[in-house]
Amino acid sequence: MLNSKICKFLKHNKIIYFDSGLKLIHKQMQGVRSVAIGVLVAVGSVSENEQNNGISHFIEHMMFKGTSKRSAFDIVCEIDGLGAQVNAYTSKQSTCYYTISVDEYAENCMEIMSDFLFNSTFDQVEMDKEKGVVLEEIAMSEDTPDDLCLENLASAYYKGSNLGYTILGNAQNIRNFKTADLKDYINSRYSAGNMVVSVVGNISEQKATELVSKYFDKNVFKGGYKMQKQSHTPKCDSVVTIKPLEQSNIAIAFPSLEFGSQNYMSLLALNSAFGGGMSSRLFQEVREKSGLAYNVYSYPSAYYGDGVFSIYLGTNPKTTEQALRSIKQEIIKLKNNGLGEDELARVKKQLKGNYALSQESSAALMRVYGRNALFLDEYFDFDQKIAEIDQITQDSVMEIINCIFDFDKVVTSYVGKEINFDPLKIIKD
Repeated sequence: MLNSKICKFLKHNKIIYFDSGLKLIHKQMQGVRSVAIGVLVAVGSVSENEQNNGISHFIEHMMFKGTSKRSAFDIVCEIDGLGAQVNAYTSKQSTCYYTISVDEYAENCMEIMSDFLFNSTFDQVEMDKEKGVVLEEIAMSEDTPDDLCLENLASAYYKGSNLGYTILGNAQNIRNFKTADLKDYINSRYSAGNMVVSVVGNISEQKATELVSKYFDKNVFKGGYKMQKQSHTPKCDSVVTIKPLEQSNIAIAFPSLEFGSQNYMSLLALNSAFGGGMSSRLFQEVREKSGLAYNVYSYPSAYYGDGVFSIYLGTNPKTTEQALRSIKQEIIKLKNNGLGEDELARVKKQLKGNYALSQESSAALMRVYGRNALFLDEYFDFDQKIAEIDQITQDSVMEIINCIFDFDKVVTSYVGKEINFDPLKIIKD
């Protein structure tokens, strides 16, 4: 019999707290057969240092390479035999392991996840093979101009902050990792109070709670590590990487809102209008009307304690300066006039549609609910978000515009052929 004290009610939904410090977030979806189970850990590149940068992502890879009772082949065969999926991803502030299966195999998936999370052996032979995979991943990223441009942007923007560390890490670090390094890192970082299990789909709250209690709560690491907020004030900076490419790649970063900020919906409205899709100002003005770019877009990145608003431009070297000046002009228009009434109405409809469609995927909901519980200790309320969209005004968006587009804190990154102008100067001045 489960202790009722482990339940906390939030707006008719529950975050379930276990004595170990582990949290369960649950959402039952009737009318579907799937169950998505995610284990989110507040561990990523921000948890690292120069000597072990890349270890969070490398551990994510190694979790599937064998336990004390299953080989790597056994894990994938069992999952495939259930008609299920298993995967993982690492970000700057979190690592997520997840399965998606039909409801009748939810317990099987949870048992397998529990096994590789708590009983992985990190065999040196398997490690040496996986190092090659990750090193190739690093090489591919460095050979992909837009990825390199955006990675350089993040490193320059977050210079002096752990948020500047790459997720993939340093190649030499990867080569040096030993089994003991991985186990020590897990024991210190994968603590119960730093983890959330997110279960969404055709499964009852009682069943989800019983399974998490059985497979995770009793096995979870007891360390006391808790991720701290990351806050950073950028300084104007520019990084230029010269490569013999047929396309110029430019990225621009401005300060933005942290994860969970009260006015975040206004930020999303701004992004939708400015560079968040094919109907946005950047796409229509820079690409469609002027033909100055093949690819141009913007997006906000919200972290626990910090945020950044990024713009990316891929263009012909001959039109790079002109395209960059066009982006600057669109920023000036925003700062002077904000969003029009009809434009705001359109992007509000767009946001509502995106939120409505996202609720149809158990996997997407698992990630949304899990992240909210992990960093904010809150249940993600979709109805509340729709209400917040309705409350967006031209004034609230203008407040965000004035907050974000601070030319004294702008950072730029360039990857491409040698140029005779400074991208930072064009944007800043």
